[in-house]
Amino acid sequence: MQQRIPKILKNRYALTLIGVFVYITFFHSHDLISQMKIRYEIGQLHEQMEYLKADTENAKNQTIELTTNKESLEKFAREQYKMKRENEEIFVILDE
Repeated sequence: MQQRIPKILKNRYALTLIGVFVYITFFHSHDLISQMKIRYEIGQLHEQMEYLKADTENAKNQTIELTTNKESLEKFAREQYKMKRENEEIFVILDE
């Protein structure tokens, strides 16, 4: 019977090492699967941060442009808020 058991399983240090590895990989509160999920979420958050930084920079540039250039302010008001001058008509064409 003892001849069928592999030699590595007879070594108590190897058994302890295998047990610790299995425990850390699957049962510990900071197990390998949780760490992989956390790293994925961190990557997603970094991508979102980069997007929001670019969007913030774009908004800052647009704010500077609107405060310094009167023509761009008028264009922005007409396009975004459908504002018009007196004695002027606006026709909005919607694509279906």
